[in-house]
Amino acid sequence: MQSTTSFFPQGFRTFVTNIGIRDTSDDFVLVKSDVPCIADGVFTQSLFAGPSVTISRHHLKNSQAQGIVVISKNANVANGSVGVADAEEIIQIIANETGILTNDIVIASTGVIGRRYPMEKIRAGLLGIGQKLTTADFHLAARGIMTTDTVTKLATRQVGNAKLVGIAKGVGMIEPNMATMLAFFFTDAAIPKDVLRSIFRPTIDKTFNCLSVDTDTSTSDSAVILANGLAGEVQGQEFAHALQEISHE
Repeated sequence: MQSTTSFFPQGFRTFVTNIGIRDTSDDFVLVKSDVPCIADGVFTQSLFAGPSVTISRHHLKNSQAQGIVVISKNANVANGSVGVADAEEIIQIIANETGILTNDIVIASTGVIGRRYPMEKIRAGLLGIGQKLTTADFHLAARGIMTTDTVTKLATRQVGNAKLVGIAKGVGMIEPNMATMLAFFFTDAAIPKDVLRSIFRPTIDKTFNCLSVDTDTSTSDSAVILANGLAGEVQGQEFAHALQEISHE
């Protein structure tokens, strides 16, 4: 694995900051593709899934996305209709600031349950976000999605002319079916949506869904992949192998 940003897939931009959720560490991450992506997602099986999960499931029904926003240290769960409205407002603001369609934005949240987002701080922090995006630094993104993790989790692979990167957050409360875990994958490979789905879901089953530590489940588990196609087509079996290696790592 190389640590230089030159090894990251092309056509992605990131913005990572402290937006005032809980402490002074980074707690807000936006990853934007320059073009709409073929996308897929696997989410918690909890019947009490939070707004981030229910909204993202809906937005990924057409297998397309262009941006992922992650808020750490606040799960936005058990806040009723207000929590849904807050998540939808954040998506709308990001859409307005970046030009991404609202339905092409995936949102994920992790952290404290039962506490509302500090919306005034978030609104202020999102002003001008479209101009603050820079060439993607997934090391910063991996750090920004952490809660009580002690190390960042990032892995990369080359697949033909394309590159694939994965970042993850997960610590404590891990039970089968990804509990309290977020994982995001980004590639510039061109993958048809039916092929991506046939690869991604079995990969999650064979890796993240095999974890078990302490019997708690989560309302926020999310694993999402974006493929913007800018590096051209790759061999499907080779891509599947690389994805599983990253997920396992």
